[in-house]
Order: sequence, then structure tokens, then C-alpha cells
Amino acid sequence: MKKPKIIFIDLDGTTLDGPGEKFWLKEPTEYTKKIINKLQKEIPVVISTGRGVSDKTLNIARKLGTETYIAWNGAQTVENGVVVAKHFMEKSIAQELFDEIQKNKCFVVYNSNSKDYAFVKNWFYRFLMGFGKKTAKKYSDYKNDFDVYKALIWSLSKNKIKKLAEKWSKQFEGKLEVSLSGSNNVLEITKANVSKGDAEVAFCISKGIDPMDAVHFGDSMNDASTKGKIGKLIAMANSVDELKAIADEVTEHSCNNSGLARYFEKHYLK
Repeated sequence: MKKPKIIFIDLDGTTLDGPGEKFWLKEPTEYTKKIINKLQKEIPVVISTGRGVSDKTLNIARKLGTETYIAWNGAQTVENGVVVAKHFMEKSIAQELFDEIQKNKCFVVYNSNSKDYAFVKNWFYRFLMGFGKKTAKKYSDYKNDFDVYKALIWSLSKNKIKKLAEKWSKQFEGKLEVSLSGSNNVLEITKANVSKGDAEVAFCISKGIDPMDAVHFGDSMNDASTKGKIGKLIAMANSVDELKAIADEVTEHSCNNSGLARYFEKHYLK
């Protein structure tokens, strides 16, 4: 593939190479910002992330020379700071999913909003929760009275999450997209046919770009949806093995070693 006409980049584990105690506190380094801003002048670089629509995501985008990004694995698309596409679950399906979450005693945060939309079995589970532990509500407080763009689900057992990924993918086929994220220890769930891959194809078409002239960089299995839908999937050196196995290419360096910017500098900024 010659130089792409558009580049899509994941954030966590791909672009955010700066220090940070927790992954959600990380930022791009000065080097990465410089390289991506330089590349933006030649090829559009668009963020495609599991993160939500928020001031924080927009601020990261601005540091990378853009106000355009795909959020919540394709559930919303923002162009020039304005939401131009949104896809949320049907209420009945959101309830079905919640019933399964409750049955399996999982932690859940909806729409990246741990303040209002985090739910756990009980206060003991809340204590074990990590992300959202200060504000999580009990399952009994769930009212299904808000639009669900993305559900982030995890458990005390990584093995259980992998089993649920398999089970729910079959159970909710045609209703929901179920993908593993992180180091295969988290589930990210969106409406059916809502994924990074689908959103990137729609974005390309809206700009008159052939999706086969696009490339996507990522590190987890929520990036796998781009395989075969756009021209090339490139996995970071720190990616989960399952993504590396299907990727068209793997970067030489990891995210923490500025692997993305180093790849851009070597291959696209000659």
C-alpha cells in the first residue's frame, strides 16, 4: 500500500505515550504531538477511540491538530467539535444486556460516565471496583432511562470476561457488538453494526475517500473490527496477541516508546 489517504488512530495503548499513573490520565508526549501535527498537513489523522465524547477527548484531539474524532467505538462521530452521527441501543436490548450484567455480577459503566451511570451488585463490590468505585450505584438503582452508546463491563475474573465475550456475541448477535478491550480483561458493547470499522468506512465515504486507501493503528480487540473494512490494520508492538495475529503489520516500537510517531516519521514523513 502506498501512503494512505487517511489515517485512523486509537488513543489508549496506541497514541498516548506520555506518563500517567492510570491509563485515563495519559497524554501524548511533545514528540508525538509534533509528529502528528506535522503529518496532519499532508494526510488527515483522525482519532478512533473507545473513549467518549467529552472535553477531555476533544482537548487531546486539539493537541493532535484536529477537532474530529470517532468516539465510543463508533457510537458517535464528532467533526470540528460537533457530533454529526450517533447510534444508541434500543431500550429493550439495553435492558436485556443489563439483566445479563446483573446475573453475572459484573461491574458496568455506561457512556464513560462513572459519576452517574456506574452500577455494581453491592457496596462490597463497589469497594473492589477501581474505576468508578466512589460513585457506583447498586443494580437496583438502574432505571434504563438514558441512551446507551457504550457499555464498559468487567469482572473480578479475566477468564469470566473472555467467556462472556463469546457467550454474549452469540446471544446478542444482530442486536449488539461485543468486543474485548484492554488486555482482554474488559468488554466494550455498542449497538449492532456500530464499531470502529463501520464508523471509519462511513467517515471515508462521507469524504469521498475509498476505505481501502485508509489505515488504522490500534492495540486491542476493539480495533479488530477495522480488519477487511479499510485498507490496512496496523497493530502496535504492545498489542494483544489476538490483534497481532490478524493485523497486516505490527509496529517496531510500543506505544510507551512512541511507536506510533516513530512509525509515522519513518514511513509517512520522508
